[in-house]
Amino acid sequence: MRALAAALLILVAFCQPARAAATLDTVTTSSVYGCLRTNGAGVYDATVNKTFVTYSGTRHDIYVKAFDHAAKTWSAAVKVATLNLTHDNAYHDYPVLTQLGDGRLAIFRATHTSSMQFYTAPAPRSITGTWTARTISTDKNTYPEPVVIGNTIHVFYSHNTDLSHPYRTYKMIKSTDNGRTWSAPRMIIDSGRTADRYAEVYAFGVTQRDGRIYLPWSMHGGPKGHNGGGKNIYVAYFDTASGGLYTVGGATLGNTVDSGDLDKTRVVTTNPTDLPAGKALPEENPVTVPLNDGSLVLGYGVHTKTSARIVLQRFAGGAWTSTTVDTSTSLFKDLVATGNSVGFSYASADKKRLLVKSWTPGGAVTTKHDLAVPYSAGADTTFYANFVENRPSDLIANTIDHETRKTNHTGKWPVFSIRD
Repeated sequence: MRALAAALLILVAFCQPARAAATLDTVTTSSVYGCLRTNGAGVYDATVNKTFVTYSGTRHDIYVKAFDHAAKTWSAAVKVATLNLTHDNAYHDYPVLTQLGDGRLAIFRATHTSSMQFYTAPAPRSITGTWTARTISTDKNTYPEPVVIGNTIHVFYSHNTDLSHPYRTYKMIKSTDNGRTWSAPRMIIDSGRTADRYAEVYAFGVTQRDGRIYLPWSMHGGPKGHNGGGKNIYVAYFDTASGGLYTVGGATLGNTVDSGDLDKTRVVTTNPTDLPAGKALPEENPVTVPLNDGSLVLGYGVHTKTSARIVLQRFAGGAWTSTTVDTSTSLFKDLVATGNSVGFSYASADKKRLLVKSWTPGGAVTTKHDLAVPYSAGADTTFYANFVENRPSDLIANTIDHETRKTNHTGKWPVFSIRD
């Protein structure tokens, strides 16, 4: 009987469907360091069956490429803009790619703490030709997060209000005609100059569903100064119909999330002083996505002096529930909705592996990919691993050398894609 049972187990094992191997492609071997992103690396257009990708090349010049899924080939790179940057903070000026309601590809890029640039392709669903460049805001802009709904574009960004406190508010500009004209800046989040000096709004992973734009953020700054520390994770949504801000449970916050609203929107409490050596921020890259069933999932990494973990929290039935999905690392990268499930990506603690997993609330976590990162040219860190917009099975990831990331502008590190 034992022999029969063993034989049956072997048979069952062989009959289990094998997990499909990921297809890894090199997008470029000539990229430089850019800020952590949870959107804007790649966009899929089903009409032409192509994925469009942007990255920062040598001296932070902006490039785009297209992958033809039918032919399984990459196009030649197209230079969108020549920036020719070589200063240590140039990585802040990274491009964010999206697609407008008229089909044109568009890139937003902030000249960090100064202005916002808007680049558009000359023809719909194509990257070829000379792109148009315009400055659309001079509001001390940083970290653009565009959301396109039809012909309307909302661009959220941190406003470099007063680094001496430190103090950064969160604002938005809007276009209702595919980017031809733009509104004046509007305040979205303003904590004021808090006594503990955690008064810099750092928002991540802006997503929308049915006209609700979900905004997750943390408060940075503190006694060490600009971005010297961080605390807590907050979530609210902006309703495009009313123009108001709301808690995830639907309570009104008025036209601006202010200091009195922070406790109403706080989902996760973190301790800015309980940190391991070499870490300045307790939270890693919080992202929210709404699911088909009306619930909301927040994904993030968090670490203390004694622990590191990846957490998924779900808001349903008026309450948050928390699921820890990994206790070995806090290097969370991105989250994407897939119906009533989510996909998420993160790096191993030693940064040598990239993991892509899926989770259905109430169910188990399933590993889709567990990949050795294809490092080369001295790279040792996967800085972002961003799901492709409109094609959640695919990712775009970049690699850097962590030690020299701010001073190397030659464009020598790979960006790679992962496809199911």
